[in-house]
Formats: sequence, structure tokens, C-alpha cells
Amino acid sequence: MASCVTELMTSCSNIMLSVTALRCSYRLFKDHRAPSVGLFLLGLSAALCIFPSSSSYFASIQREAEWAGEVLAPALVSFDFLWLSEDRHTAHILLCGSCLLLGLCDWISADALTLMTRCLGLSSLSCCLTVCLFASNALGAVGGVALSLPLLLAPSIETNSFATHISTAVTDCPTKWLLKGSMSLGCWASTQALGKFLLDVTDKGHIGI
Repeated sequence: MASCVTELMTSCSNIMLSVTALRCSYRLFKDHRAPSVGLFLLGLSAALCIFPSSSSYFASIQREAEWAGEVLAPALVSFDFLWLSEDRHTAHILLCGSCLLLGLCDWISADALTLMTRCLGLSSLSCCLTVCLFASNALGAVGGVALSLPLLLAPSIETNSFATHISTAVTDCPTKWLLKGSMSLGCWASTQALGKFLLDVTDKGHIGI
């Protein structure tokens, strides 16, 4: 009975994240392509994890997709904040770093992967916070923190199995549910913040002209 309740709660948290992320991705697509792609991948990975799998192969695919979504979503949201603030060099560095991490995940040790995951999470968060704090965009700061939590809570492990490493940021089910809820909040907050930031940048451009 307890296991059924746990599976149901996990599925519900994934449904909530998937619906929120995909809806926000759709809303962002016209003016913010990079974060739209990031949230689409996050929503797609959550959708893949709605149904628990007894197949080890499919379960491994679910974990890899979940990890990739958690890596790319905050990085691409921060990329757009940097791009709109005209810090193009930092934006490209962050984008290249996230793609490099995805490309190297099968070639580096678990400890190195853990370290690089945390570094990318901190980099994405610090870029987002820097832009949002200077722009007085509180929702952007909240969204950046909420989206980056799974990366920042990635555990240290000793195994070299990539699938084991990315199984989840934490093993405690209530914490998993809270993180899914946090990412759902992050999707909504980031969508609102990017729209506001674009309006602010556009208004400043018109005033400058």
C-alpha cells in the first residue's frame, strides 16, 4: 500500500512538472527560444517519468532524460537573461559548458560528474541572480533558485555508473516531490520574469532612441 501511494505521488509530481514546463515552454517560444527549449526538455523528461518502469533499460533512459532536463533548463533560462542584458560572451560560455557536460557525461568519473554538475548549477544560478538583482527582477531570482535546486543537491557517490549517478538528486521521496514542485514554481516564475525583463529592455531601447 505504501509503495502504491509513493508511486502515485511521484507520478502526480511528474505530471505537475510536465504540464507546467510544457505550458511555459509554449508561452516562451515566440520571444525566448533558448529557455523554451530548456523547459520543453524538462517537461518531456518529466512526462517520460510519469509511469514507473520495471525495465532497467527504460528506467535508465528515464533517469538520463531527467538529468539532462535538470541540467539544460536552468542553464538556458540564465542564457536568455544574459543575452537580453547584452552579456553575450558569458551567455555563450554558459551554453557551451552545459553542452560540454552533456557530451562528457559518459567519459568522466562519477566524482568528476558530480563536481561538474554542481559547478554548472552554481554558474547558472549566479548568472541568473546577478542579472535579476541588478534589474530588480525578484521573480527571475526566485525562478533561478527553484530551477537550480536539483543540480545543487546532487549527491556525492563512489560508483562509476552514470545511470546510478543521475538516478536522482536525492533518494528521499518527499524531497523528490518537493524538488519537482520547486521546478514547477521555477518554470512559472522564470516565464513571468523573462516576459517582464524583455519589456524592460525594450522600453529602455525606445527611450534611448
